[in-house]
Amino acid sequence: MRLSPIPSTGNATPLAVPPPALQRNILWALAAMLLLWTLSFSWFYPTPPWDNVEELFWGSSFEWSYYKHPPLPSWLMGALMLLGGREPWLTYAAGVGCGVGALCLVWRWSLEMVHPARAALAVLLGSLVAYHVQRAVIYNHNTVQLLPLAGYWWMLWRVLHAPSSSKLRDWAWLGVFAALSMLTKYSAVVQFAVGAAFIVRQGLWRDAHVRRGLLLAAGVALVLMAPHLWWVLEHSGRSIDYARHSVHPGTHGHGFRHLVHVFLVQVSRLLPMLLLVGWAWFTRAAVAPAPSSAATPGLNAFDRRFLAWATLGPMCLVFPAAVLLKVPLVPSWLGTFFLPAALWAVAVLPGLEAERWSRRRWRGVIVTVAVLHVAGALGQAWVDGVLSKRLGYITRANLPAQEVADAVRDIWRDRVGDRPLTLLVGDTWFAGAVALRMDPSTQLLIDGDERNSPWLPPGTLAREGGMVLILDTHEFRSEGALLQPRLALADCRGTLDIPWAGTDEHNRLRMRWGIVLPQGERAAKNCAADAKK
Repeated sequence: MRLSPIPSTGNATPLAVPPPALQRNILWALAAMLLLWTLSFSWFYPTPPWDNVEELFWGSSFEWSYYKHPPLPSWLMGALMLLGGREPWLTYAAGVGCGVGALCLVWRWSLEMVHPARAALAVLLGSLVAYHVQRAVIYNHNTVQLLPLAGYWWMLWRVLHAPSSSKLRDWAWLGVFAALSMLTKYSAVVQFAVGAAFIVRQGLWRDAHVRRGLLLAAGVALVLMAPHLWWVLEHSGRSIDYARHSVHPGTHGHGFRHLVHVFLVQVSRLLPMLLLVGWAWFTRAAVAPAPSSAATPGLNAFDRRFLAWATLGPMCLVFPAAVLLKVPLVPSWLGTFFLPAALWAVAVLPGLEAERWSRRRWRGVIVTVAVLHVAGALGQAWVDGVLSKRLGYITRANLPAQEVADAVRDIWRDRVGDRPLTLLVGDTWFAGAVALRMDPSTQLLIDGDERNSPWLPPGTLAREGGMVLILDTHEFRSEGALLQPRLALADCRGTLDIPWAGTDEHNRLRMRWGIVLPQGERAAKNCAADAKK
């Protein structure tokens, strides 16, 4: 794949590849990332991450909202499940797809600001941010939000850099991306606040074009969000209650030391990009000098300020707010904050003038990025899913879900007979991972709480029967408040003890189970209260 848009002689004359050719190369590179990371985790991960399992069950039913978050990621997963079934690989593909989709929007945005060569470099650098590809295999609301927020920043820049010539279509798209961001996760208000502060700081609010455009964008966003907002009002704001609980000081760690930890985690997840940028800066003397007549379009003072605000603004807002309000930050919550970072870097930092790079320099960067992605995808998936189990470490990735599912089927068949097991009751991750290894029709009553599984008719467990599963292995113990009462009311109960990883007794999978027989069949079945498997 030839991404280099400069001549092989390494002279000072830039030679831009026509955008269609470079566009194809970028799209091929992004598609290769999607395929590589999806296949690696699909092959080596026996059990998906918690959030992936959660979305596979939320996506089985169309709701205007779910008990923790707005609905857009679950709608997307539901649409994919109609095509591919309830398969874990869909979550990896969807998550990485949102990440590379965001990079594609950054690419389109970059082409409007900098030379195509710098735009291509921005995509390569952005792909090295852990949140954009590596951690995008975790399909959750932070990951999905990458896509609409990339569009939000692009459209906001487009309508503000020349308000008098901005198009109503762009303002409408700004409203669309803003609405999609909020329908993904309410944390989008952080980026909205930064954008609003930039408008005020620049005095753009005095421009009538800006005021009218903002009204149009807000109107479009409200129309798109209206059904969800109505649901929130009708259901006493369960999503808002969950968000309020998440930022309660007692939920996670807080204080100065915790903020330093969060900051260092962000640095570590930006580290591959930072190292490559640092190398380019230290070796900038090798870049051919620009001809005296050369000019780089789009790098005016406004663009530089906008990119600085978009890149640094969310962090500068969130960290002081966390201190003042005692909000316990979780590192992954900041995963959408770095979308403009690579574009800002290529636009302003010396050494990243990619339009003047030699073929050798380009080749080194492309090979480095490719090696990091191949090593990262195969290495991370194999270490978490395979090597950890061989070394005797238990992880969510190496849970023996298939062995548990086989044992659960045998327990059910021995005591209930040929009646299908169609319902499991348990926490989202453990019981959900087991359900994924069973018949596709098997449903999950999340945490034993009917409010958390609105797709199940009330009283489903009592009418149709099912099994309650409670994981007791310490590191991953099931914590649903209603699971113990559900187990206590089961018609028969027992335990399951099987190997998880290694030979250490502490690393065994210990589970309690309980069978709830369907109404009208309880007296006819063999359910010994002290039965064990």
